[in-house]
Amino acid sequence: MSVIKAAEVSITETTGAGVYTGSVNIPAGSTIHDIIVNGVALWTATTSATLKVGDAADDDGFYTGVDLKATDLLAGESISFAQAGGKAGAYIANSQVSPRYSAAARVISAIVTTVGAAGNAGRTRMMVLYSTTGSGVVPAATKV
Repeated sequence: MSVIKAAEVSITETTGAGVYTGSVNIPAGSTIHDIIVNGVALWTATTSATLKVGDAADDDGFYTGVDLKATDLLAGESISFAQAGGKAGAYIANSQVSPRYSAAARVISAIVTTVGAAGNAGRTRMMVLYSTTGSGVVPAATKV
């Protein structure tokens, strides 16, 4: 039997330009159902604050070029596989989502890059919904 789990990370802006990385560890043999990114508070970096979400194979495979200062993800809004807001990465840009299942463990990371000296108000959360079997054993189909 599969168990649906959620893992969440919060990213909070601090003064000064930089790169923020918030990661969620997904165990081997898991299937990702969705990755939801919530805008909690607009980012206030002087020039830009841009989010991407991906894994080791493609760091913006799920979402790419999300403007956290304005138009793409306002406070109180969210993006998901079904509603990517025009910011779908290569993994979800087509009519299917790939790769949902992985036999190997994965790390899903939200990376925010800010440019500009000011800014300390932004807050963004990423939640990964995934399922895995409690025992690690998946029943096999039978042939009749």
